[in-house]
Amino acid sequence: MAAGEFNILADQGSNYVLYFVYEENDGTAIDLSTYTGRMQVRRSPFSSDILVFASGNTASGGITGGGSTGYYNPSTETGVAGTGTLLINASSGGLTGPSGTTGGVYISFDATTMTNIPHGRHVYDVELVAGSSVTSVLRGRFEVRPEVTR
Repeated sequence: MAAGEFNILADQGSNYVLYFVYEENDGTAIDLSTYTGRMQVRRSPFSSDILVFASGNTASGGITGGGSTGYYNPSTETGVAGTGTLLINASSGGLTGPSGTTGGVYISFDATTMTNIPHGRHVYDVELVAGSSVTSVLRGRFEVRPEVTR
């Protein structure tokens, strides 16, 4: 199954939240309790530099950005920890709990991480991983408008 496409327009220097529900064709939420989620934003699909990386599961998640340079190369650098998360089986408010199967994917980036992402058009995708199985569920353009008030 091909990933859905959704183009993101975000503002540099502002918090950003993306929430969507991964579900069957009949609208039934898919249980993501055995999955880990991950998202990367890059300048292009062919770039080895990552602008921001988010990963997580049903209990916790985190983000890594490029810091003041705006990017990092994972083969030579570790990037800069940001404040934000990627949670799965989450609610639209980013909460997870024992009630379980929501199919929700909640991704948030703090204002500092967003400040460090260079303005312009980039690309992203979101994948769900269970063991050796990887499913690309969402992808598209990640456009960052430049911050005026600093």
